Amino acid sequence: MSPRIAIIGKNSLMIEGLKQMLEEVMPFAQYATLNSTAEMQGDYAHYFITPAAYKENPNFFNQHLRKTIILQDTENFSSHPTLAPLSNFRTINMLQPRETILNQLLKAQQAGHHDYTNYPQAIRHVAAQQANLLTVREKEVLTLLAKGMINKEIADRLHISINTAITHRKHIMQKLNSQSLSKLTIYAVQHGLVSPDEIE
Repeated sequence: MSPRIAIIGKNSLMIEGLKQMLEEVMPFAQYATLNSTAEMQGDYAHYFITPAAYKENPNFFNQHLRKTIILQDTENFSSHPTLAPLSNFRTINMLQPRETILNQLLKAQQAGHHDYTNYPQAIRHVAAQQANLLTVREKEVLTLLAKGMINKEIADRLHISINTAITHRKHIMQKLNSQSLSKLTIYAVQHGLVSPDEIE
């Protein structure tokens, strides 16, 4: 059974944008986008909530501290006196560029689920299968791609021709069924080829 994740807030554009990013990082999860905590049904693996959603039900989220991530949606978030209790929670700054938010989500996913051991068996099986999709050389190329290198830099680093580097890149995209560099980077992080701190 896939983990269920709740994203709670009234800013529909922000909530939908976060959902799309989460689907890139954790495509196997089920997502519920909710306007308020009153719409929650059952238990969720994680709660991504705005400060306003926290204020609706602070006792509940204080009891689910490790499962709750606060979505920082205002500039004065840290200095606002009524939000002082939120300093105990993990936060994602939604005012940052998309790539920065994706990196924060990757770091959070790595911190809690770096090897998929606490996910259902079906998800662990898919992750294990994916780990063997790429050759050793393709993993080297993907690692350098995730670190922000272009084809020529990869070719120079690995002492191969630029055409060979481009061919490896095409094979990687075909095998992972993705033309998106951000999705390739997510794969590299989740399979231990690169850490989120090394991404440019």
